[in-house]
Amino acid sequence: MRTAHGYALALLCACASTAAARSFNITSLVIPPVVPSDQSEVEIECRYDANFTLLNWFKGPNEFFRYKPGSAPSTRSFPILGIGRVELITCGPVACRLRLGGLTEEASGLYRCDIERDVPPYQFASQKAFMVVDGHEHRRPLLEGLEKEFGEGDEMKAYCRGAPDSELRWYVNGREEEEMRGSANFRRNSSRLIFQGIPPTVTVQCAEFRFGRLSGSKEVKAKWKELRDCDETPQEQRNFSPLSIVSVNVTDYEDTDSKFSTTD
Repeated sequence: MRTAHGYALALLCACASTAAARSFNITSLVIPPVVPSDQSEVEIECRYDANFTLLNWFKGPNEFFRYKPGSAPSTRSFPILGIGRVELITCGPVACRLRLGGLTEEASGLYRCDIERDVPPYQFASQKAFMVVDGHEHRRPLLEGLEKEFGEGDEMKAYCRGAPDSELRWYVNGREEEEMRGSANFRRNSSRLIFQGIPPTVTVQCAEFRFGRLSGSKEVKAKWKELRDCDETPQEQRNFSPLSIVSVNVTDYEDTDSKFSTTD
């Protein structure tokens, strides 16, 4: 009887251990709902109870921070409109905490923390919260020269001017054009593949880094140039239906037949 009780207890402990091991969730998301105009920076935090392989921070659809335990480096930040600086405070087994600085009103939006496990057992969890940034103005690099529309193969050019001691980096749809790092000039050929959404648009972003940290960024958008009707045929000819020609010919033949009948 005691042995059976021991087996039952061991089985209960094993089940409890398995349930605990399967826990995969975000326990809290700390995002200030409002950032007053006299506050220059904020801290945000994602707390979790999970054995994940990847954590991502997003503002709207755009990723601005990534934490991948075990990788070298394990963290990476990306320029995002409205946020001049992303600083890591800590990312570890129970929480990931960031400091956001150089905020502008464009930093207002929906923020999201995602965690996922991309090896078996595959798991995913997400939480989001809205933050409003009031009356903040921040110096950003000067970005100019990009045309408003592009077609296939068109040359895309832009110019960016940042702080004297900054390093400029160029991004297209959030992905860095590494061969242009350090250059004030952006140049590449347009392709339909880089224009996303409806209507198709592309985002070109210039970010300035100081001492290895993002200090400011600015982005501009351009649209895909839709193909226009290149048929130079006169309007009256385009409107003239081949069917009407057939009808006229049939009528002509009918009149001809009637004439021959009359003659006979």
